[in-house]
Amino acid sequence: MIRFEKIDENTNNLEEIKQLYLDAFPFEERIPFYIMVLVGNDKGVEFLSIYDDDTWLGFIHTLVGDELSYIFYFAIDNRLRRSGYGSKILHEYKKIHPRLSLAIEPIEENSDNIKQRRKRLEFYKKNGFETLDTKVVEMGIEFELMGAKGMEIKESDYKKLVKKFFDSFDQGRVLSVKEMRDADSYTIANFIDSKELMYRAGEAIFYVANWDIGDKVLILAGSGNNAGDGYVAADLLNIEEIDVEILLIKEKFSEDGKYYFNICKQKGIKYSVLDENMDYNTLLGKFNSYDYILDCIYGTGFVGEVREPVYSIIKAVNNSRAEVVSADINSGMNGDTGESDICIDSDLTVSIGFLKKGLITEEAKKHIGRLVNMDIGIVVEEKK
Repeated sequence: MIRFEKIDENTNNLEEIKQLYLDAFPFEERIPFYIMVLVGNDKGVEFLSIYDDDTWLGFIHTLVGDELSYIFYFAIDNRLRRSGYGSKILHEYKKIHPRLSLAIEPIEENSDNIKQRRKRLEFYKKNGFETLDTKVVEMGIEFELMGAKGMEIKESDYKKLVKKFFDSFDQGRVLSVKEMRDADSYTIANFIDSKELMYRAGEAIFYVANWDIGDKVLILAGSGNNAGDGYVAADLLNIEEIDVEILLIKEKFSEDGKYYFNICKQKGIKYSVLDENMDYNTLLGKFNSYDYILDCIYGTGFVGEVREPVYSIIKAVNNSRAEVVSADINSGMNGDTGESDICIDSDLTVSIGFLKKGLITEEAKKHIGRLVNMDIGIVVEEKK
């Protein structure tokens, strides 16, 4: 008998579920897995394991609203495909959510995966869905909505569901640098291991940026935890076969940063240590050879003036042709005031945990093209 169980951080086979998720969906269609667990079964979301009696079949992740339910992710264990389980699961799930919808890649004859697209379309048609002549865009990719036969979907209902989900992990709260540091310490002491927290930060940065296969990415790494986020991103980029290289400002690491740097070394990811005699023009020429630069030099705790050689590095980054992503904060920027004598000018800044006060100042806006905040499960201790 088909049954559904909630997935949370205590689910026994969480790693198996994560691996199926990574195998089933290309990285450009994924969100960080921890977010699915963090927001799962809350705020109008169902994240469920699927079983036939005691046999694990896969998972389904659905956004649930008053007018509409929308399957975001649905995957069956590779060993059980073509066993008829897909149809059985949808049959049972539609009993719970009669107004069920989903999205598929449109049939475009020049698509690389045209055979898979046709198979998916036929599968869902066989199970009582039909296309609704409505195109939607998720993570920059166009899909076509499908719903149960005879069903009408207002695009506004779909957009409301998706917006509610994405808003749920973009924390609106704003903290000072000290408050953020205290929240990090409290979370690590009581809820999440520091290495896991660093992994989540790097994963968030990896998924938010728009790099793709064929791009060349340079990660500029300082010596603190901010650099550790970059090493995690480097590993994920390498897994997806995106050309990535690390430039260390100094061969110096935080404890957790060293852990993830060693993983990069073991996997053969290219890295070098900055030659401090390298002048501005040489740096500019080097940076112009990359499509993306990920700025992980300084974190939110930076204060004072930027000194050489970092001053010339920042100047060269700002004048390069590369698209620039800053991890948590633009290097050189004061996390409380947004002020700087010089700082990275980013196309995208991915704030981690909570927005820092400095990031939303008028001064900071001069240096940030787009600001996104990502919730990675950091908890602020509520004072009694």
